[in-house]
Amino acid sequence: MIHTQYYKRLAEKMACCRKTLFVALLVILIIASTLSAIPFYIQKILHAAFIEKNTYAIQAGFLAVMLLLIIRSLADYGNKYLSEKANNCLLKQLNADLFNTILNLPICRYQQLDKHLSTIKALTSIEEISRFTVHIITVLVRDILILFGLVAYLIWLDQDFALFIALLIPFAILMLQVMKGQRNAFLHAEKPLFTELVSHLRRSIDNFRHIRLYHGQQQEYRLLKQASHSLQKTIMQQANYSAFIQTLCQLVLALIIVAISYLMMQQAVRSQFSIDLLGAYVAAILLMMAPISRLADLPRISRNAQKDLDQIFLLLDQHTVDRHDKPAIPATKGGLSFESASFYSSVPERSLQYTIDLKIKPGEIVALVCQSRPERALLIDILLGFKKPSTGKILLDNIPYEAMEHADLLAHFAMVSNKPVILNSTVANNIAYGLTECANEASITAVAHIARASRFVREMPDGLQTRVDENGASMTRHQWQKVEVARALLKNSPVVIIDNLWLQPNRPLLNEALMTLIQNRTVIVLLQTIPATEEHIDRIFLLNNGAVTEK
Repeated sequence: MIHTQYYKRLAEKMACCRKTLFVALLVILIIASTLSAIPFYIQKILHAAFIEKNTYAIQAGFLAVMLLLIIRSLADYGNKYLSEKANNCLLKQLNADLFNTILNLPICRYQQLDKHLSTIKALTSIEEISRFTVHIITVLVRDILILFGLVAYLIWLDQDFALFIALLIPFAILMLQVMKGQRNAFLHAEKPLFTELVSHLRRSIDNFRHIRLYHGQQQEYRLLKQASHSLQKTIMQQANYSAFIQTLCQLVLALIIVAISYLMMQQAVRSQFSIDLLGAYVAAILLMMAPISRLADLPRISRNAQKDLDQIFLLLDQHTVDRHDKPAIPATKGGLSFESASFYSSVPERSLQYTIDLKIKPGEIVALVCQSRPERALLIDILLGFKKPSTGKILLDNIPYEAMEHADLLAHFAMVSNKPVILNSTVANNIAYGLTECANEASITAVAHIARASRFVREMPDGLQTRVDENGASMTRHQWQKVEVARALLKNSPVVIIDNLWLQPNRPLLNEALMTLIQNRTVIVLLQTIPATEEHIDRIFLLNNGAVTEK
């Protein structure tokens, strides 16, 4: 089923390339005009050759046709260029919508994204959609104008005969659509049975132990053979039916051509058609064939693109995290309050519920120890407001999370992780990630120096502008940790979350960087085990088997 609302939405998104489409329309008018003029000059050439015997007129006619073909070729090149430009414009718009949707999805959607809607497939589908949309617009406008121009010329020659041909054009398009539709129906008819046969054969292979244990080889052989025969029978029936329909359509098209030829010959015999008029009619009808064939193919193209349209708009219509009319909160001191905030943590074979009643003062350093990596990730999501507690609430300086815009809430947090988090292509852009427009090289250099990262950065080929690979192998983990400290320092948020990282006796430079970061900030340290040194930590809480206890 073709959803027309998708095409309406595509038309709205094409507003960005309306100027390009307008110029393309002018070029298409040139193409239609030149093709419509060719039968006129063919008439002139035949008239000069067989009636006037005028050599000069013949030469002038051929030169005119050559000029028309050159103009048509140049216009066709311009049309292709403008179509590609419009395609790129629509592609950029659809990609922008896709990126905006994906980057603003609720956190629960990210886990489903790779399972149900592959991002790679989405990008490929968007490219196909933009290309076929521009193709449909071009074919519709160009070929309808060509047919209109050719029919108008035929009406100028002979009104009754031209109207007869104009009435036959939709019928010819319908016959061509039926023929092409039968080829698609043939493929769709055999696909379910073939899939069933493949599934049965795969199941037989997977269950070979039980099949041989119970001596079921002959039974499976009969079932597979029966399924194969059913598939072949369906294929033969569909092939016979498709061949009959296609033969019937070809016969009808042949009869249309014969009828047109017969009428033209009758007109010629009655001297109503001279040789020049006959040649003009033949040329016009031949020029109509390609546009008619392309127009007849549009429904098939639309059906093939429908699946891509469904998937893309299903993704673009995903609920995103929108801003509301909540007032912006002023700068906070970083106090956090957990008021009976409960959350569920799923571990193998059971689900645990944790309830936290905790008040963290501004500037206090609190460690939460939980062995499970998923539990720490869940705590980070709750602290950052990506997930809500099942019961209770969390407050930032006595302001409930629900009363704040999520973006405003996140502005009050920074995070440092044990594992490298590569967010951009260079060291400088990783430090200033999200602040690139307002951070200058001096501020980036300053925080890199405070984070004790300037020493190894100076040894890099291009300093802060050194490109880093996607997996971060060009730098050690400890170097990345200093980059993350620099990133947090540059953001200068009142609350810092430190994930599975703390002071280490054998890492003095990293310790100095961390100590600088935590000064006058509220710090929540999430650890897998109790730290070797509890110095500088005000309180430690243990999360284990659903219980929250203070050490």
